[in-house]
Amino acid sequence: MNATAIAAILLSLCVFCSVSYAQSIEQEIKATQQSIKQTQRRIPQMDALAEDIELELQGFSRKLDSAEQDLAKSNRDAATAQSALQASKSAHQAQASQDTDRALRKAEHAYAMAERGVKNRSKRVERIQGKYQELLLSKERLAQQRKSLSAQLNTQNSKLKQLQKNLVEQQKQAQLAALEDQRAKELAEQNRAQQLAAQRLENERREAELKQATIVQTMAKQAAAQKIESKNLSAEDQAAKSKAESLIASVTQEIDSKPGRKPLYKRLALKGQKLITVPFEFMGANYYRAEARISSGDQFFEVSKNRFKRNLPEADDGQVYVFIYQAKSASRGILNYYKKSLLEK
Repeated sequence: MNATAIAAILLSLCVFCSVSYAQSIEQEIKATQQSIKQTQRRIPQMDALAEDIELELQGFSRKLDSAEQDLAKSNRDAATAQSALQASKSAHQAQASQDTDRALRKAEHAYAMAERGVKNRSKRVERIQGKYQELLLSKERLAQQRKSLSAQLNTQNSKLKQLQKNLVEQQKQAQLAALEDQRAKELAEQNRAQQLAAQRLENERREAELKQATIVQTMAKQAAAQKIESKNLSAEDQAAKSKAESLIASVTQEIDSKPGRKPLYKRLALKGQKLITVPFEFMGANYYRAEARISSGDQFFEVSKNRFKRNLPEADDGQVYVFIYQAKSASRGILNYYKKSLLEK
């Protein structure tokens, strides 16, 4: 290995390393861009959540004001009921009677109800205050998360800019290395081409001579085989063979021009007066194929309720025929056939 080839190999390694590093930067850029998109999607969600919390705070603030007012009123009612109770007690102690007794029990009941109202409204104020404090904490936490997310987004954007800058620089280096590598390869290829030119020309000449001889031998063998085969066939079989070849060519061309077509029938069979029922195989493009050993003479064949009258030669009695059915529609078709031995050995 000469110095030029070694230099070309080293430059190729440099190009490979530069390209690999650039690809790793591109992958990191894609990952960073994806992270930025995710962060950007979260910010509006947080803003919407903060707005919802603010609305809830406003609602609970109003509820708290109303609850505190109700509690203050309950406290006033309780104080009034307590004063009334003390007055009833004093009146009953001073001069007990049925009236003062009823008045005392009524005052006691009113005071108990007032106390219960104070207790219930106090609990309501506590519940609202607790929920209000929870919302305030949620608002504070969300504000901290929003601030942290904004800082994260700034960091990601800065990282993306730096990665893009690094990628541009690395791509420039890779392009320069690729140019050097290309020049080294071209020089090495020129040297190698000069050394192998004579040998390659000689090999091509020998290969051409051998190929020509092979072609001549093959053509001679094919011509001899066709001559012998044509001599062995009767005029009727030669005509039938030509017709069969034309049929196969036409069917093959139409199948190739309509790939992927689905069959019209899930099951299709060939029936006849002088043969056992045999199933058709789907060939493509609405063509179906079956093989059957036939008997000579006039007879009917039936395919999907379509009947075909045919007269088969006496010389073909007991021969295997190939039947090709072309389905024009679900209820109409064309039946062709030929002696299998004419085309298939």
